[in-house]
Amino acid sequence: MLTRRYGRTELEMPVFSCGGMRYMHKWQDVPLDEVPPDNQANLEATIHRSLELGINHIETAHSYGSSERQLGLVLPRLPREKMIVQTKVEPHADSQEFKRLFYDSLQRLQLDYVDLLGIHGINNHELLWHTVRKDGCLAVARQLQAEGLVRHVGFSTHASTDIILTAIEHEADGGFDYINLHWYYIFQNNWPAVEAASERDMGLFIISPSDKGGMLYRPPEKLVELCRPLHPLVFNSLFCLSRPEVHTLSLGAARPSDFDLQMSSLELLPEIAQLLPPIERRLRAAM
Repeated sequence: MLTRRYGRTELEMPVFSCGGMRYMHKWQDVPLDEVPPDNQANLEATIHRSLELGINHIETAHSYGSSERQLGLVLPRLPREKMIVQTKVEPHADSQEFKRLFYDSLQRLQLDYVDLLGIHGINNHELLWHTVRKDGCLAVARQLQAEGLVRHVGFSTHASTDIILTAIEHEADGGFDYINLHWYYIFQNNWPAVEAASERDMGLFIISPSDKGGMLYRPPEKLVELCRPLHPLVFNSLFCLSRPEVHTLSLGAARPSDFDLQMSSLELLPEIAQLLPPIERRLRAAM
């Protein structure tokens, strides 16, 4: 598996990450005895396939319904030192509630620590303030880091670029070590944020490039034609990975076979300069 240095975290991050949204049972947090056995078996098979391929970054969130609890049945049985585990906790006006939710996540995951803790969804100025104010959620996250429960602290965002830039530029409490944000072919508005994060040596994770980036698991026929000889999902993966500022793409697998298309793109990386420009010209002309 190809890896890239994940900014100042110094982690060797696989260029694809195993995001934890699409294989879970429900968006609601439910007791494990309500999870169908076939769903749990599929999740475990997906995680095992991910690790077989060298995709050792497992990413989830407190608000991803049953995801953390389900992962808690499989992660403790795997070699911890070989995995990079990330969870995310949403910011709150009461930073002690943020802390409580983190402890809840750790208990659900059945782990002693997480490698990456993301403050989940800094999507507006109010949530940014809850995060960065004195004794806010970022300060609490750094306390958790000092206690050995968290290795690195970052944030995820669906905000407008100006809010993202403000968060990237924040320096109190050590600022942020990495960022999860949207940037892919059909949405390039956040490029200034990508550049700003790179200048600060932050790790950079692309959120949902295959799903939010155009529903590319089920692309329309017109897009399939425009992207030939590549599958649209492969084109988008290559487009993102052609930028060295980008370190990893959330793969968002719902089942073990969902890794196959993305993995096929890796052997094409040396041909990016020949493959991408004709497709980009066709897409621009069509748009």
